[in-house]
Amino acid sequence: MSQTPRHIRTDRSLNRPDQAASAAPRRAAASGQGPVQGGAHSEPPRRPAQSQSEPPRRRKKKKKTPIWLPLAVVLAVIAVVSGVVVYAVSLVNRVEDSLRPDDSTPTIQEEIKTAEGYKGDVVNILVCGIDYEEGRAYGDAESNDGMTDMILYVQFDIKGNALRMLQIPRNSLVTTANKKVTLSNGKTYAASNYQINSVALSNGGSIAALADVIYDQYRLPIDYYVSVDMQALVEMVDNFGGIEVYIPHDMSYGGSKLLKGYRNLDGASAEFFVRCRHGDGYANSDIDRLNMQRYFYAGLFKRARAMGITDILNQLPLVLEKHYIKTDMDITTIAKLLVSFLKVDSANIILAQTPVFMGVPNMGKTDSFAGYSCVVPDASSIAKLLNQYFCTYTGPIDVSEMNLVTDDWPHGTASTDANVQYMGRIDKESDDAILNGNTDLDNAKTTDELAASSAN
Repeated sequence: MSQTPRHIRTDRSLNRPDQAASAAPRRAAASGQGPVQGGAHSEPPRRPAQSQSEPPRRRKKKKKTPIWLPLAVVLAVIAVVSGVVVYAVSLVNRVEDSLRPDDSTPTIQEEIKTAEGYKGDVVNILVCGIDYEEGRAYGDAESNDGMTDMILYVQFDIKGNALRMLQIPRNSLVTTANKKVTLSNGKTYAASNYQINSVALSNGGSIAALADVIYDQYRLPIDYYVSVDMQALVEMVDNFGGIEVYIPHDMSYGGSKLLKGYRNLDGASAEFFVRCRHGDGYANSDIDRLNMQRYFYAGLFKRARAMGITDILNQLPLVLEKHYIKTDMDITTIAKLLVSFLKVDSANIILAQTPVFMGVPNMGKTDSFAGYSCVVPDASSIAKLLNQYFCTYTGPIDVSEMNLVTDDWPHGTASTDANVQYMGRIDKESDDAILNGNTDLDNAKTTDELAASSAN
């Protein structure tokens, strides 16, 4: 940059009176004693006299920015953003590849999905736990391997910011004729043990077939399904670093034991917790097991809220890459539902069971139909339950609309309770245990022996 030229005071060095006299008016003007005459300019401010021993000061020159630097920064930003995008696309692709069902897997029929007018307000999902166990003949429809031993109907009321879950007992009778379930529209599905847990396995592993049967018999619309390999539960829980769960009573069976209280369960302990249906506190076998599983759901939901949407999505590839979970939902739908779910308060989460008759008079807690232990759906009580909690959008249903087998087999007059429960109550039990110091978050593990009979 150019600088104002300095005025050298020659009058001092040469002592010229004429120049000193001519400079007087300028000095007077500068000091405010009078205006400058004519067109003369005021003298610029004097600089302090420099010592003869100091070199003249020079103004620092401003460094010029290299032309290449802004371009390099832009390229670096583009590279980072591109890397993030590539990673995100890779993550989405991995998740979608893991989620994608086989091409031969039947999809849920359009006619059993939520009515068009209510889409966006409510989403109905069928969640199934598939029981694969070591030592069983895989693919054998006559065995219990590959059956849907956990059947959970999940209604996500997005508009009402609520979640309602319905547990269907695995040995609910669905047919009494030739191991075939005949729907009201004339379609038929196989059921190798006459019970609901064999429908998917008996029809090529099709959860869509099970969804069709549930819609026909319970009049519950289903939009999507999720199937979980129960054998993978151990690894999934361990990947999460354990799940903190409240255990409502002591559990002991087959060499494994869990004590009442708020515990951090590792994978093996969690498997024992959700699958055990024998021992103390299990007077009603499967029904009591369903009640215990609710505490696991509560712990799982609590953990999900603590993680947040980003951490959950980051964990999905780890959970899904081994095909432990299958669904017909795409990654966008999953992400949207997760965001909405994390906003639901536990006070707005309801759990219930379909009431069932535990057996015919004088025949014990369960009826042995054709050699299979089963329970009979209580159509009247189920209709009341569904109309109160699950038919908010579709409108009430009548017992005559339900294609259940209640009247096809003798049964008692008293059925099990629907046991409607709010998740907030379970959370309170957990909080009370923590306040009372009844916790063990470091070493709550079962023994290594988990008897196979505890889940059979």
